[in-house]
Amino acid sequence: MANKRIHTALPVVLLLCLAVLLMSAGCLKESAVTVSSITVGAQNVTGADVALNVTTEVQNTYGVSTGVSLVQLKAYDTGSGLVVAEQTGDAGYLGIRGYGSISQTILLPRKGSYRLISTVFENGQRKGQGEIIVYNLERLTPDIQETGLSISDIDFLVKKVSGDRVDIQTDVYFTNDNRAASGPFEIEVKAKEEDARLLADKQRAFVESIQPDATRVSSVTLSVPDQYNYVVEVLVWKNETIVKRGEGNVRLRPGTLVDKNTQFVTKQIETSKFVQDSGSVMMTPAPYATKSPGFGAPLVVVALGSLAMLVHLRGRRT
Repeated sequence: MANKRIHTALPVVLLLCLAVLLMSAGCLKESAVTVSSITVGAQNVTGADVALNVTTEVQNTYGVSTGVSLVQLKAYDTGSGLVVAEQTGDAGYLGIRGYGSISQTILLPRKGSYRLISTVFENGQRKGQGEIIVYNLERLTPDIQETGLSISDIDFLVKKVSGDRVDIQTDVYFTNDNRAASGPFEIEVKAKEEDARLLADKQRAFVESIQPDATRVSSVTLSVPDQYNYVVEVLVWKNETIVKRGEGNVRLRPGTLVDKNTQFVTKQIETSKFVQDSGSVMMTPAPYATKSPGFGAPLVVVALGSLAMLVHLRGRRT
């Protein structure tokens, strides 16, 4: 008889204990599901698009989760505010103070910046939200264009001075830091006037494949007006995509601040003294009048005019 009563009372006791445990844990109350973290990685990069792997972690911080947690991922263009891509996935049941996560792949254009927003829903009710911003996707190197190349140095040699123009040989040192050969590629070298950013000259050259841990020098010759300062940009092209950039400076008319940094004075550079080719024409440039950046008339005319005026004035005084 006693055993029968024990068997009858046991389920009731277990139910009461479970109820007490649930009430003490606050689990009979509505759940509070939040987005605890978002991590982003580049899964695949092409010339036009980037496939991002976005992992959203969710947590039930209070009460009991009674339904499946759905995570809606949206990508907004930070410039226009428009939705560019969207994904929805299942993070599972979270139960009592449970955790869950979901990884989603989202395809975005390889340019600009995007705001990624993950929103978690339970039983059709919005519970929590998190966001992260990804910037400048165009800086990601396409997978098929990964060369391992680095520009270790850039040298400039004066090859010829003719009138008011200078031929400058630009030597670019490429090092292959990858474990495989780089494969052939092309380079484009541009000379831009430092202040006005006017393009003085640009040349392209083909570079053969570079072996791992090897360095190769590629040279192009730029013809630019003398007595200007230039930014020389180096672009590495492969399969119609720019995969590397570098730059150097050529200052044929440098300047400095004097008189307690209140007066800017430029310095005359005799470019012909730096000619590397002994067969080049050697000549001394005429004095260069300070003027705005540009590519004006020959300075010889100005010098001759000034000399004629000086002779005329001396003749009148005598």
